[in-house]
Amino acid sequence: MDRKPFDSPVCVRIGPQSTMREVKSASGAGECLIDWPQAKRGGSAYREAVEACNAATSGNGTVEAARIAFIRAAEESGMLVTEKTMR
Repeated sequence: MDRKPFDSPVCVRIGPQSTMREVKSASGAGECLIDWPQAKRGGSAYREAVEACNAATSGNGTVEAARIAFIRAAEESGMLVTEKTMR
């Protein structure tokens, strides 16, 4: 399966134990959004991230748009740890 890799990973804390996850692809971000805490799914950034990740994995959107939307959702929910950048 083509995982649609990000240029650089995004780290978030998710789940009951606030487990750190390093998300490296649009499909990985989509999987992470499925595990998103129910209480933090109400924001517009979460919905946009789901749509952007689905679009990227189906070939109807870009991986970079999915990454940006995922970062916004993580920021909105207070779950973003770091956005790693390649230098």
